[in-house]
Amino acid sequence: MTSLEVNSLTVHLGSRKVLDDLSITIAAGTFTAILGPSGCGKTTLLRAIAGLVPPSSGTIRFGKQLVSVSSLVLPPHKRRIGYVPQEAALFPHLSVAENIAFALDKENYTKDRRRVIVAEMLELIGLSHFGERMPGELSGGQQTRVALARALAIEPKIVLLDEPFSALDAALRNELREEVSTLLKKRETTALMVTHDREEALVTADMIALMREGRIVQHGTPAEVYFSPTTPYAAVSTGDALVLPAKRSGETVFHPLTSGVSPESSESGTIVIRPEEISVSRDPNSGQRAIVTKIEYYGHDAVVEFGLIESAYLGTLKARISGNTEFHLGQSIYVDHVGPIRWFANS
Repeated sequence: MTSLEVNSLTVHLGSRKVLDDLSITIAAGTFTAILGPSGCGKTTLLRAIAGLVPPSSGTIRFGKQLVSVSSLVLPPHKRRIGYVPQEAALFPHLSVAENIAFALDKENYTKDRRRVIVAEMLELIGLSHFGERMPGELSGGQQTRVALARALAIEPKIVLLDEPFSALDAALRNELREEVSTLLKKRETTALMVTHDREEALVTADMIALMREGRIVQHGTPAEVYFSPTTPYAAVSTGDALVLPAKRSGETVFHPLTSGVSPESSESGTIVIRPEEISVSRDPNSGQRAIVTKIEYYGHDAVVEFGLIESAYLGTLKARISGNTEFHLGQSIYVDHVGPIRWFANS
């Protein structure tokens, strides 16, 4: 197992600064998801770790080994990196077995050893009888499995995955990401996966690193980044969130779902509420009166959108509730905030 340490990494692509003094430490044997919107630098970070992009400044270490600094960059083929691109990128003229064996150079691996490793990898990904098939004969999920096997064949120090499931349909994506996560954890492989899918990050990874404009803005377990976001941006990045205007006086926070008027001396800020932290009831004693404006039914749960009746706040709010609901459009309901207070002062 190998740890990864990126320290004060800055990368320019032409005149544009893509990574900006970025630092992150990945513990050996953990699966980390790099989560963020398109253009925030996720793939550039992966490429810099792989040695495909030189840093302008900063360092990258695999364990105690320094692999990148602005004056010295260890070539990709000397880093023992396993790389799984967004699309499997298998060689179409090579068989499945030949694709897996491609990185096993003849100088370090005998023909017999290469054959054994390929057989082990095929068994590992559940495609033992597919070695002679060509990539064009495989489904998308099977191609992704072969790409992962190719990455693991060299016993890499670190595996990098660049949105490996994005081209798959929803059902296969869910199935395959669970398989890949289980396989990597079983082998205790240090892995980084780039994704813009917040559910994928929460479900798959041991740790999540949120990126924004070339920097890591929060790094923690899925539970930490979901329940204890450090900024409203972090909250929205990891799940549905209501970012509402609020005021604070002492220990009391006033926001649209609370009763009472805040004193004029109150500090202005925002509060973040998850939709599942709003209770919805027909009981007039259970909170503020509201009107249902929309219902989205998902089977296992439902999202109820509503507008407050006796509040200066005119925006639409929403609550996530059990899917077995009898609420309907135009109905009067009573809502209350039953979750933690996530207060953020205005900067």
